[in-house]
This record gives sequence, C-alpha cells and structure tokens, in this order.
Amino acid sequence: MKDELLKDPRVLLWLAAVALSLVLIAVHPTGEGLASGLKYGLDLEGGSWLQLQLQGALVQLNIEPEKILQKQFNTSSVETHGDSYVVTVTGEVPATLIDDLGYSAAKSARRGNETKITIVSSPESLILNYLKNRLDADIKIVSLEPVVYEIRTNVTRESLNGILAPMGGSVVSGDEGFKEGVTPLTVDETKRVLDSKLNRLGLQDIKVRVVDNKFILIDLAGVDVASAQDVVGKPGKFEIRIQTEGNETMHVLYGDAVESVEIPRGDRNERWGVPFALSEDGAQAFRKAAIDAGANTNPNAHEVSMLLDKEVIFSAPLAADLAAGLQKAPSRDMVAEVGMGDAGSQKAKELYIHLREGALPVNVIVIGSGQVAAALGSQFKFQMVIAGVIALLLVACLVYYRYRERRIVLPMISTSFSEVIMILGIWALMGWQLDLAGIAGIILVIGTGVDHLIIITDELLRGGGEAVATSIREKAVMAAEKSGEKVAGLGSKVYMARLSRSFSIILAAAATTIAAMFPLLLMGFGALTGFALVIIIGVLIGVGIARPAYGRIIGYILSA
Repeated sequence: MKDELLKDPRVLLWLAAVALSLVLIAVHPTGEGLASGLKYGLDLEGGSWLQLQLQGALVQLNIEPEKILQKQFNTSSVETHGDSYVVTVTGEVPATLIDDLGYSAAKSARRGNETKITIVSSPESLILNYLKNRLDADIKIVSLEPVVYEIRTNVTRESLNGILAPMGGSVVSGDEGFKEGVTPLTVDETKRVLDSKLNRLGLQDIKVRVVDNKFILIDLAGVDVASAQDVVGKPGKFEIRIQTEGNETMHVLYGDAVESVEIPRGDRNERWGVPFALSEDGAQAFRKAAIDAGANTNPNAHEVSMLLDKEVIFSAPLAADLAAGLQKAPSRDMVAEVGMGDAGSQKAKELYIHLREGALPVNVIVIGSGQVAAALGSQFKFQMVIAGVIALLLVACLVYYRYRERRIVLPMISTSFSEVIMILGIWALMGWQLDLAGIAGIILVIGTGVDHLIIITDELLRGGGEAVATSIREKAVMAAEKSGEKVAGLGSKVYMARLSRSFSIILAAAATTIAAMFPLLLMGFGALTGFALVIIIGVLIGVGIARPAYGRIIGYILSA
C-alpha cells in the first residue's frame, strides 16, 4: 500500500513541487554574504517611497498660424497656398533665423528688396513648432477633431495665454480647453522608462503605480530616500547641446535621435566610455551644429554637453579625429568618454542607462517621499513569521479538537504548510517582492486550504455516525458497511465516489474565491494587487497539486 502511494503521480507531483520550491527559496551564499531566494518589499526590507507628479497639460487653442508667422518674421505679408505659407519680408533674412525658428526645410528666394520664404506645413504643425520654441518643451498632437496638444512640461493656462496674446490667440475656455495631466499613453511610456531605468540599476521588481494620469507612486525596497530621489526624481528630458561663445550653448538634438547604445567599455588605461549611434537626421544636425559653433576647427573651446532636466551629466570637447571628420561628412558613431577607474566605470554605467533608455517622455517632480528603516522592516518580517507559525499551530489545535486523532493532524498541517512553501517558491522564481499584504494573503490561504482539507476528510468519513473520539479507521469501516462496501484501499468505489464529491465542492469554492479576487488583481490598487495574486496562486496550487495529493494520502491512512 505504501509503495502504491509513493508511485501515485499526484503525490509525486506534490513532492517534486515542494522540493523545487525549497531549492528556490533556500538561503545561498552571495558576494555580499548569505541571501534567500525571496525578495522582500518596502515594509519588510526597509527602503523608501516616492510620489512623482507628471508635469504636463492637454490644451485646445484659438490661434491663427498666419499671425504666428507675422510675429516671427516681423511682417504683415503672409499668404496661404494649399499646404504652404509664403512669407514676404523686406530686405534679406539670415538663414540662421529660419533655422532657429524651426523651419530648416523652408525655401527662401531674394527678389529685389524682398525675400520670399516658402514654408510647407499644416496649421497644426506650425502652431506646434511655435509652442516648442517658446516653451522649450516636447509637444505632441494627440487629437485632430478637435485639435488637442499635449504639452509635456509644467505650464498653466495663464502662461499659455500670455504667449498667445500678442498674436490674438488664447486657450479655449472651459475645462476642455485646459486639462492638467497627460494622455494614458504618455503615462504608460513614462512608467515603462522608469521601470527599465530602475531595473538596469539592479533594483528588480520595483513597484511603480499610476494614479489619475498625473501621479506615479514608487516603492524602492532597500534604497534610502536620498538615493531614490537621485535615481528617480532627476531623470527627465535628455538633450545634447554645444558651447558657442563663453558659457552660452545651443540646442543640438534630443534623446530620440540616439538610435543605439553599446555597453560601456574601458581601455587598457581604465579609461571608460559609452559608444552610441545617432540617427541619420541626428548626425546631420550634430554636424551642422558643430560647424556653426566652430567646434570642428577649435573643439576645446566648444564642448559638447549632455543634459537631463537641464542639468549637465556629461561635458567634453570633441575628439580631434571626430572634429576633423565632421568637416567632411556627418558621423553617426560616437563615444562619450567619462573618466577613469571605478568612478569612471560608475559614471559610464549611469550614462549608458540614460542613453540606452532615452529620456522620460514628460518632466516629473518629486512631490512626496518617505522612508522605512531597515530595522523596522526586519521587525515586521519577524512578526509576520511568528504570525504565520501561530496560525498553523492554532489550525493544528482545532483540527485535533475536531477529529481527536493525531494521524490526521500531521498530514493536514503538512499539506497546508507545503502550500505556503510552494507559494513562496513561485514568488522567488518570478522575482516578485513579498510584502505585508502578500503575507496576509498567505495566512488567508492557510485558512481556506484547511477548510478544503476538512471537506475532503469529512466526506470520506461521512456516515460513520460515531462520536468524534472514534478512530478514523473505525469511522471509515462503519461508513463503508452502511454503503454495503468493504474498505478496499485507495481504489475502492466508496473512496473514489466520496473523493469526487468533495472535489466538486472544493472546485466550486475555489472558482468563487478566484472570481472575487480578480477585480483587485486587474484594478491594481497597490498592495491589494499582491494580496489578490497570492490568494489566486494559493488556490490554484491547492486545487491543482496539494488537495489531490492529500486525498491520496488520507485514503492511505484510512485503509491502513
């Protein structure tokens, strides 16, 4: 009988799942000492949390593009011809002015004392270009009917009206004309970039939550609040600028012109650099800026700077060979050399992250922060372990009180404990963080799991009709005799029929529990997501692995 039990595929699956889970969560040596396969959340590990506000607005505008051109070129002669605008200006118009205004593709022709400038553009694109220049920000058209502009920086209705008023323009009145926040697509993109940046710094499974398309909440377990603000709060608009004269610089390109980035590399002298490649348009823009500034002939006087949120993160002159090469043709492949030794290696890693992931699509500011001390997190961890042990002991006492039989207590509690081990194994395998809400879910799984095991046991003992002090074996015999059957072991008809009935009840209860947890899982209310996920995984492990194995084990005990 024992050999038959050990060969049962349900029992073998259960044993294998428990063994694999123990391997996944086992303590193992690392470069920093001993560590478990489990990762803990902010409330158990200690760390910091941040609240970020996305700076931006969705606006509708009343403005005529012709008046924008009149203002920009200081003329009253602007004609519209299909998709083109023809601007007539008295005298000569410097090519640099046209480029600075963002019309590098425009064509100009001098006729006598007049210059005609032909600009091919839609009205929306022309307005967008003007706003970009005035606000020095990234702006997108997110709707055409009506036309809605997404301004990805801190802006108010009053400041926009001030910019548009000289041309007779304004923001559309009412709530639809100006909404704080950005589109869900921009929020998702911001969250994705933040996730990637944090993970590349070794901060795995960071919890990043979005609220109302305006705010992002981040938990960083094991990271102090100052470091968290450095990592999360500072990244933003990535830009390359070039020095012109004195301390003045001019814009060259934004992060979207960086097409690819290679892993940082060091040479024999431990000089670290980050190779990257520009797009074709980006390379052309870089060459033009270098020539206009004079960096190709005197690179030391015209450093190239990389900025995040207008803060310089890298600055250096062009290499001599690159400067000479730009005079002949644009160069797409470049290397940003950042320093030497360990400090250079760290700077190269940080610059690689910023280049590799690009800029955040929208500016963010830190509006709130806090910290959970590591000692407090360890205390929470210890208290939750104690709570779990107490829960198992109380369940064991109640089970013994119900059946007054030690032989049934051990397999029931062992099965329940194995479910906890398997849940933790999945958590370790997936690299998810275990937090207080997750542990609360595990304790709840223990309770629902024991309920199911009691259903199985009671169904197999149903019909015995004796006091609870009666032995399990006697109950089973009496139940079988009432059914006109003999206790024939694991394959008896009575055993199989009652086991099937118990599982029909358990499956219905499990389906109900999962259905109740799904809204919490899908809505993503922070810690409640982990709570719901633990319960759903625990229920699936129970009905798929633990309950079938327990059914075979209790059948063996009844027929022993």
